[in-house]
Amino acid sequence: MGYAVPGTLVAFDDTDSPDGMCTTYLAVLAAKSLEGYDLIGLPRLVRLNPNIPWKTRGNAAICLSVGRGAGPAEKCGEVDGRAVMYYRRGSPANPREVLDVVASLIESKAEVDCENTNPGVVATNRRPSPSLYWRAVRGVVPLQDVERELRGCGAVWRKFKNGRGVIGAASAISWRPRDRTWEVIAYRSEDRFGTPRSVDPQSVIEMDKATNATFNNYDYENGHVAISPGSPCPILFGIRGDSAEELLTARTMIRGEGQAGWMLFLTNQGTEEHLVDRRIASLSSGDSARVRVRVVSPPVTIHGGHVIVRVSDGDEIDAAFYEPSRGFREIARSLLPGDRLVLSGSVRGEPRALNVEKMKIEHLVDDVRKVRNPVCKKCGKSMGSMGSGQGFRCKKCGAKAASADAVLETVRRKVAPGWYEPPVSSRRHLHKPLRRMSRVAINKI
Repeated sequence: MGYAVPGTLVAFDDTDSPDGMCTTYLAVLAAKSLEGYDLIGLPRLVRLNPNIPWKTRGNAAICLSVGRGAGPAEKCGEVDGRAVMYYRRGSPANPREVLDVVASLIESKAEVDCENTNPGVVATNRRPSPSLYWRAVRGVVPLQDVERELRGCGAVWRKFKNGRGVIGAASAISWRPRDRTWEVIAYRSEDRFGTPRSVDPQSVIEMDKATNATFNNYDYENGHVAISPGSPCPILFGIRGDSAEELLTARTMIRGEGQAGWMLFLTNQGTEEHLVDRRIASLSSGDSARVRVRVVSPPVTIHGGHVIVRVSDGDEIDAAFYEPSRGFREIARSLLPGDRLVLSGSVRGEPRALNVEKMKIEHLVDDVRKVRNPVCKKCGKSMGSMGSGQGFRCKKCGAKAASADAVLETVRRKVAPGWYEPPVSSRRHLHKPLRRMSRVAINKI
C-alpha cells in the first residue's frame, strides 16, 4: 500500500503558536539538522482546511524529501550564509533515522506550551493516498484514520501531546500537485525575533509593479505591506507567485533589515483547492463552498458596517461581507433582487451565514425606478398613489390608473458582470486572487 517516492518523506505540523515560531522556519532548521542528507525536490508548504477551529495560525504543514541526491544540484535557500541545495532525483534514507532528527528538533523548538499546539512528525518511503490530502484541505480527518493510513504505508511517526499535528503532516505528504504556486520566505536574525520588522513599503510596491507572476504583495486599498506577517514569528517576509525563478529575483528587491536566511517552497497556496461546488441545503458550519445563487432581498448594512445579502438556490442563506473587506462591501451594497451570483466562502454556524471571500456576478437585472406618478388624462394633474401595488387616483376628478402607468426609467448599474474580491489583507492563504486567475502559470522550477 502507498506510492514509492525518490527520497524519504518527512513532514511536520502544529509547531507554532500566536506568540512565536513558524512551521516553515522549522523547515530551515530541519534542512540544517539533516545536513548528512540531501534534499530531493523542493520543500513543500501545504495549507489545509482554513476553517479548522483549533489551528494555531495559518494551518500549514511542511514536507521535505531527503536522501542521497543524484544529478545536478540547484539552490533553493540559504542558512547561516551557506547555500541550501536540492536534487531532482535521488534515493531514500532510513525513515527512522530521519524521524529521530526532526523529532528532536521539534522537542527543542516547537511552542508546546501553547494549549493549541500539538506537534506531529511523520517519516515514510511510501506516500499515502492523495485522497487524504483532499479530505484534510476540505474537511476534518480523525487521527485514527490517518494512523491507519500510515501503518499501511509502513510509515513511522511521533506525537507530542495529543499528536494532532500528525494529521497535517501525513496530509502534506499525500499532496500531489495539480495546480501549484511557490513562495520564497526570508527569515530574521534570532536576536530580532519579536521586535518590529523593518520592510520598506516602497520597495514592496516597486517589486509588485516590476514582477508579472507574483501576487498579494501590497494592499493598495489599505496602504499595507502584505508580504510581512503581523505575528512575532521568525519570518521577515514571504513572496508568493507562479514563477519560482521570478520569486528568487523578487526577494532581492526588498529593502529593509537584513535577511538571515531564506527558503523557496512549492505550495498549494492560491489554488482554492479547499472549495467544493455545493447546494445551500447541504452546507454545514465550517464548510468551504462555492454556490450559484440568486439575490432575493436588498442588501442590509448591520452594526459594525457588515453587509448582509439574502441569497437562494431554492434554499436560502445570508451572504456576509464583513467590514475589513472595505470596497468589497460596496459591490455587495450594489446588488439587487434577481441578480445571479457565484459566491465562494466559508460557512458560519451561528448565526448561519456564508462568509464571502470572492464573488462572480453572472447576471444583473435592470434597475428600473419610478420617476414620477402618471398624469391624469382628463384634467392633466399628477395623480396620487393609493398605496403599494394599488395604483393611482386623481385627487381632482377621481380618475384611476394602474401601477404600471407610473413613469419609469432604467438606471445604470454601479457594477458590471465579472469577478470581485476583497483587498489583499482580507484574503486567506488558499484564496486564488484575480491577478493569478488572469494569467497562465509559469512553471520553471
